[in-house]
Amino acid sequence: MGRDLRFWLKVSVALAAAGLAVPSPVSAATLKEALEKAYSTNPQLLAQRAALRATDEEVAQALSQWRPTVSVSAQQSESDSRTKFRDGVTPTSKSNTQPWSATVSASQTLFAGGRILAQRLLAGAQVRIGRATLRATEQNVLLGTVSAYMNVVRDLEVVRLNETSVKLLTKQREAAQERFKVGEVTRTDVAQAEARLAQTEAGLIAARASLRASELEYERIVGVAPENLEKLPALPAVPATEDEVRRLAEGNNPNYISAIESVTLNEHAVNLAVGSLLPTVSVQASYSRSNAGDAFPEPGARTDSTSVSGVVTMPIYQGGVEWANIRQSEENLNQAKMNKEQSRRTTLEDASNAWESYRASRASRESNAQQLKAQETAFQGVQQEAEVGTRTTLDVLDAQRELLNSQVALARSQRDEVVAAHLVLSSMGALTAENLNLSVAIYDPLENYDENAGKWWGPSGF
Repeated sequence: MGRDLRFWLKVSVALAAAGLAVPSPVSAATLKEALEKAYSTNPQLLAQRAALRATDEEVAQALSQWRPTVSVSAQQSESDSRTKFRDGVTPTSKSNTQPWSATVSASQTLFAGGRILAQRLLAGAQVRIGRATLRATEQNVLLGTVSAYMNVVRDLEVVRLNETSVKLLTKQREAAQERFKVGEVTRTDVAQAEARLAQTEAGLIAARASLRASELEYERIVGVAPENLEKLPALPAVPATEDEVRRLAEGNNPNYISAIESVTLNEHAVNLAVGSLLPTVSVQASYSRSNAGDAFPEPGARTDSTSVSGVVTMPIYQGGVEWANIRQSEENLNQAKMNKEQSRRTTLEDASNAWESYRASRASRESNAQQLKAQETAFQGVQQEAEVGTRTTLDVLDAQRELLNSQVALARSQRDEVVAAHLVLSSMGALTAENLNLSVAIYDPLENYDENAGKWWGPSGF
């Protein structure tokens, strides 16, 4: 056994061990911090909050139909006239008047065929759908953050492992070239070392490209570039059984809640359409004052008038549009009911799939960890056997490649387990800032609703 061979075998062991080492970052950025940053700054989530605040105004608009309307109108005019007689004796007559009038009118709807109540209840359903949509968006953003975070962690590890492997194979190629010069190995051994190095270098290029894509995804969701991320964040607590996951999903999944509220909304839409067949009753009152100005025969005369009237409007025939609206609303309701059932089935399917994905990823991570331990032992054995001449250069290269594959597989399964655990929470409607105990100001949609939904006038915050 030549000294060069023993040298590069020792180098191989050292570099392989370096590939297995896990660095301990100082002040590593945690997954919790990334989630907090995304919750506070992600534009998709902020936009959905604004959309919900806009939806809250549907309630204010519906309530306004119960309230009176009051208007004031005023008018002033000026009239200048001149009369000239043909007899040449009668003097020219001139007049100038400035009459004015002012009116205050008020109207109050007393009954509108149930349409006002239906519109109010429909608006409430719209708000609840908006809240469910906001929670679904929050979950999507947080799950996307977890996925982007772990993608960066995984790809960083894959790049590091490939860089270590390239260093190892570079030493092996150099050693093979030196041994070839002294006749200890053939040209085939050198070619095998060069081919394996080129293959690993190509893998390193691909790994770096994947890492860059993951970094850009992280920056898009979180808003900052990833830096010094914690390698293995703690797993969140998940239910112990699939049945529990399905039960919680059916009661809390925001997409299913939205489908339920959509049925309620369309029920009120039917009532709103039926109301168009019923009479409308309102009361109207007005007070006006007018002044004739300098008009003849009584300059400066003032007139005050007051009126109160009840108005009943009964639709008789409107071209059939009201019945078309009723039929359309009823079919929309039927559609919403079917969508609700479809959403329920999808929710349960997603919950079961998330649970199975979590179980599989956990088992895969455990299996890959055991495989890596076995592969480490096998690699060291091949190294030792190569030192005594019972293993070839190709055997060593194959063992090193299998070790690298095991290391990469473990890094990927660790990523999959963390993402799958959070996917289980998402399927149950539990992947929220509040449930994750994030150190952020939790957005409360009720604050804007309570402030503005019943407001009689004024802008937000007035």
